[in-house]
Amino acid sequence: MEITIPERRIKIVRSVEDRHLGTFSEEVYKECDDDQDVLVALREIERAYKADPNYELLHGIRERLSVSFRDRRSMQEIRFVVED
Repeated sequence: MEITIPERRIKIVRSVEDRHLGTFSEEVYKECDDDQDVLVALREIERAYKADPNYELLHGIRERLSVSFRDRRSMQEIRFVVED
């Protein structure tokens, strides 16, 4: 009997940290089939948040394989990181 291992999808996890309230939350934002899909998704996220004046870019995809922003109004930090 042959056992097949299901293909593992790559997850982009969105986390939100509010240092004033002392809260932290995480959720799976998107699941991708391969590395190329991950890069496309992270670039889209980075473009969308950079276009919004309410968010400050803390680091982009060029520095790490993740993107991080700060909400200028609430001071929450929003991160999108890759997990497999």
